[in-house]
Amino acid sequence: MSRSLSDLEAKLIMHLEWEKQPVVTIDEAMAILDCSYDHARRVLHRLARRRWLAPLTPGKYELIPAERGEHAFPDTNPLFVGSALVEPYYFSFATAAFFHGLSTQASATVYLATTVRTSRRLYEVRGKKYRLVFQPPHKFFGAVEVDAYGSRVRMAEPEKAVVDALDRPEYAGDTPEIAGMLQRGQGRFDWGKLAEYSLRFKSQTLVQRLGYLLDLLQLPVAEQARDLLLAGIGKSTPYLGRPGQWGTGGEYDATWRIVDNVPRHELLAEIEVR
Repeated sequence: MSRSLSDLEAKLIMHLEWEKQPVVTIDEAMAILDCSYDHARRVLHRLARRRWLAPLTPGKYELIPAERGEHAFPDTNPLFVGSALVEPYYFSFATAAFFHGLSTQASATVYLATTVRTSRRLYEVRGKKYRLVFQPPHKFFGAVEVDAYGSRVRMAEPEKAVVDALDRPEYAGDTPEIAGMLQRGQGRFDWGKLAEYSLRFKSQTLVQRLGYLLDLLQLPVAEQARDLLLAGIGKSTPYLGRPGQWGTGGEYDATWRIVDNVPRHELLAEIEVR
C-alpha cells in the first residue's frame, strides 16, 4: 500500500516529525488535529495501514518516519518499545543488569520499574514480553538517561539494578545470578552508593542479603560502606534466597543474622574464576 497522505494525515505526520515525537496516542492526535476522538482514531488507523504508524498498545502508535522510505519498518529496538508503554519508568532488574554487563545472558522478558499501578503488568509487543514492576515512590530513584542501541531511554544505574534485584530476585535471575552481578561489577561499583541505595529501600532483609553476599564473595568494599550496612540490619532472621524457591534449611550467619538457604554450588554457579 502506498505511503501517500491526505492533508489531515500529513498535518499529523509533519507535527510528529517536526517535534521529534516518536509515539502518539489518540488523545494527542485529537489535540494536534483539533478533531473528535472517533475521527482521530480513524486517522491513526489509516496511517497504520499505510505504514506511517505502527501499533504499540491499544490507542498508542509509533511513528515510522519518512526517512525510512517506501519500505517502511517500525523500530525493532525492544527498549524503545518498552519506553513507550508507561510513564514514569526506568529499565531495571535483568534488563539493566545485561545492559551494564553485570549479566551475561539477555532475559527473554524486558523489565521496567514504574510508580504506576495498573491492572495489566505483562505486555507482548512484536513478539517480545514486557513486565511492569510496581515501585513505591521511595524505591523509585537511581535512573539515568542512556543511549540504548540508538534510543534514548531511562536505565537504572548499576548500583540501583543490584538493589532492585535484591528486593525482587525473581525478576533478575534469582540469588545466584545476583551474586554473579556483584562479582562482575566489583571494579566499577560505587560501594558507598550501593550501601546508601540499599538503605533507602527501608528493607532490613535486603541489607542483610547484600552484606552477606559482599562478605561471602570477598569483594573490595570500603569499610565505611560495610559499616553502614551493618548498622542497617535488624533483629529478624531472613533467608538469603526465597524460601519458596530454595527451602528453609541452611546455615546461620551471625554477622548478618541471615540463613543461607541456597546450596553453595548453586549460589556460586555464576561466579567467574579469575
